[in-house]
Amino acid sequence: MQVVPWERLAKIFARTHKQGEHVAIVGQTGSGKSVLGLSLCQIIGKRKGKDGRPSRVVVFATKPRDDTVTAVGWPVVKKWPPSYGQEHCVIWPKGGDPETMAQRQRAVFRPLMRVIFHEGGQTLYIDEASYFEENLPNGLGLAPTMNQYWTSARSLKLTLIAGTQRPRHVTRSMWSEPSWLFIFAPDDEDDLRRVAEMSGARRQVLEVAPELGGHEFLCIHRPRGGAKKLYVSKVGT
Repeated sequence: MQVVPWERLAKIFARTHKQGEHVAIVGQTGSGKSVLGLSLCQIIGKRKGKDGRPSRVVVFATKPRDDTVTAVGWPVVKKWPPSYGQEHCVIWPKGGDPETMAQRQRAVFRPLMRVIFHEGGQTLYIDEASYFEENLPNGLGLAPTMNQYWTSARSLKLTLIAGTQRPRHVTRSMWSEPSWLFIFAPDDEDDLRRVAEMSGARRQVLEVAPELGGHEFLCIHRPRGGAKKLYVSKVGT
C-alpha cells in the first residue's frame, strides 16, 4: 500500500484506467466523494477518442443546485446527442415540485441511459447510485438499468463512475464489477464491514478505512488478470 499525493494518483489513474473499466465511490456527505468523482471524469475527458475528438463524458445531475457540478464548467445540454464541441456535458433536468421531481428525472434519465448504453464508448457519472436504484417516489426505480451497466457495459467501452453514501441499497454488482474502488471514512461499523467484505481487500480496508482523515480515501485498483494495488490519498492534495 502506498500513501501518495492526489497529483500522483491522478497520473496513475490517467495512465492505467482503461475505457470500459467501472469506478465505485463510497463516502458520506461532505467526505469529498463528488469532488473525487468529477475529478476522475475530468481526467478521462482529457483523452482523445478514436475519431480524434475529446473523450465523451456525461454527468447526470439530480440536485436542484450543485456547486460542485457547476464548478466543472461543462455545458448543460437540453437534447441528445450534444452538439459538436460538447463532448463533455451535463444532463440536468429542471427542479420544480419536489413531490414529482423523481418522476420528471426518470422521464429524462431512463431513455437516455438506454441510448448511451447502445452507443457505447462513453463515460457516465452518477453521484448517488442508490437514488437511481430506489423505487419511485423516493428514487428513480432504475435498478435493472444500473445493474445492466455494471455487468454488461465493459464490452461496449462504456465506463460508469458512480458514488453512494452507504454501501447498502445498491446492487451488489456495484462492488463486484468495478476495477476501481474508492473508500472514504465509513459512517458506521456495519458499513465498514460490508465494504470490506466486498472490496477484495478485507484486511486492509478494516485496518485503514477507520483511520482515514477528512477528505482522505483508500483506492483499490483491481485490474482483471492483474494484482491488486492499494493507495491512500486525499482529494485535491
